Amino acid sequence: MRPMLLLALTIALVACVAPLLSIYGQHIFVLVALYGSVALAWNILGGMAGQMSLGHALFVGAGAYVSTALYLKLGVNPWIGLLLAALVGGALGAVLGYTVFRRKLSGVYFALVTLAVAEMALHIVSNVAVFGAANGLAIPSKPDFANFQFSSKLGFCYAALGVLALVSAVILGIHRSRLGYVFLAIRENERSAAALGIDVVQGKVIAAAISGSLAALVGPIYANYVLFIDPESVLGVTLSIDALLFSFVGGLGSLFGPLLGAVVLVPLTELLRSLLGGRLAGVHLIVYGVMLILVMRLAPQGLWGLLSDAVGRRSK
Repeated sequence: MRPMLLLALTIALVACVAPLLSIYGQHIFVLVALYGSVALAWNILGGMAGQMSLGHALFVGAGAYVSTALYLKLGVNPWIGLLLAALVGGALGAVLGYTVFRRKLSGVYFALVTLAVAEMALHIVSNVAVFGAANGLAIPSKPDFANFQFSSKLGFCYAALGVLALVSAVILGIHRSRLGYVFLAIRENERSAAALGIDVVQGKVIAAAISGSLAALVGPIYANYVLFIDPESVLGVTLSIDALLFSFVGGLGSLFGPLLGAVVLVPLTELLRSLLGGRLAGVHLIVYGVMLILVMRLAPQGLWGLLSDAVGRRSK
């Protein structure tokens, strides 16, 4: 069966499951789809092209603030804001990538630069009145499809699933294309890739632009879902670390490993929060650490690699 057809059938099946979930189950559904989308977007740059980013919250936050500020200050329709968010995220990724990669910075240096830029953006937004400064921006509740708001969580389930489907389709398209092989060559050995005639800087910039654009799509959906954003929630380093951890646990560089990581870790995190409440704040980070250690020790290829190996052995 063709990968795109299989993806379409899987998305349709998941969409049929969403109405059967409880209200809390639908909330988890939305979070898994949104965090999974960010992790998959991160994986294009960090996994497929091998450029570790610690600042993907920059793109999510840019998307959230662009859409929300335009809606509140200028009355721009949130659907248009969604498209503008993707454009802004792609432009930020391209500019950041070109600025860094043309100076031959990669590895830990690129990671530190992305972390620094994301932190700079957080502090700038925290002091700009048009973005609500540190108080954030509250979106009036006006449930209407035209306002990108829904009267039930089911509508947001489909919106989040739609973005997840788009990100997944882009990844499948890249995987078997020439661009996918360019990313692979850059990840494995940049010098060898350059010797083969590949423009390494251009390839990295393209990966950063695609990754940033797709990550930025999550911002407006999250903003309209919770009806409030502040610098820490959409620009904080925690979001960037989550995307990285989901990718490592799920399978760095694999097709849908980061999504699998989100499917496992997001519900686990929410379960721990609901059970422990405020008694043990940050316990989910301990769980992340334990999971990461176990996966690196028992399954270096991540959960996706473990699953693939199991399916392969069963087929034989």
